[in-house]
Amino acid sequence: MRPVILVGAGGHAKAIVETLRDMGTFIAAYIDPKPAPWLDARQVVKDQEVVPQDGDIVLGMGAVDPAGLCRRLKLLDSYLARGFVAQPVVHRAAHVSADAILEAGVVVLAGAVIQPGAIVGRGSIVNTGAIVEHDSLIGMGTHVAPGAVVLGDCRVGECSMIGAGAVLLQACSVPEETLISALTRIGQRYS
Repeated sequence: MRPVILVGAGGHAKAIVETLRDMGTFIAAYIDPKPAPWLDARQVVKDQEVVPQDGDIVLGMGAVDPAGLCRRLKLLDSYLARGFVAQPVVHRAAHVSADAILEAGVVVLAGAVIQPGAIVGRGSIVNTGAIVEHDSLIGMGTHVAPGAVVLGDCRVGECSMIGAGAVLLQACSVPEETLISALTRIGQRYS
């Protein structure tokens, strides 16, 4: 992986930086108006101060509601439109099937499992210990929080938040920009 520019350097970024370092990836800079003393990289305050030649983009910021997830996806798309590349980032302690598809800007953290036939849309987060089972579609910009389980053949709309420990049962359908609360169990259709 080429050097990366981390966009956002708050708490969520710490897990991503650990993953990048474990992958042997050099963090050329981070973009955040606030200094991040824990991060040994050059701080950049404005998005326009970096160009695609500086490195690939990795979103370091998270979001926990549909509005925040939409803003996050819009930011990723603005970088992609400027010519940046956003390779998927996968922790070595995660399992991603060779038959799964991870689109640009996806982050898969430690202990997560993504099974065969699953598609994880652009800019999505599959957080620590989350499971996305076979043939499920995770819409772009969605956050599958720590410990959440998405069973087989589910369809999750874009910019949705699947809360920590939530379970989506087999063949469940979730509309876009939906917030599924932590520890919730959802049946076939959620609205």
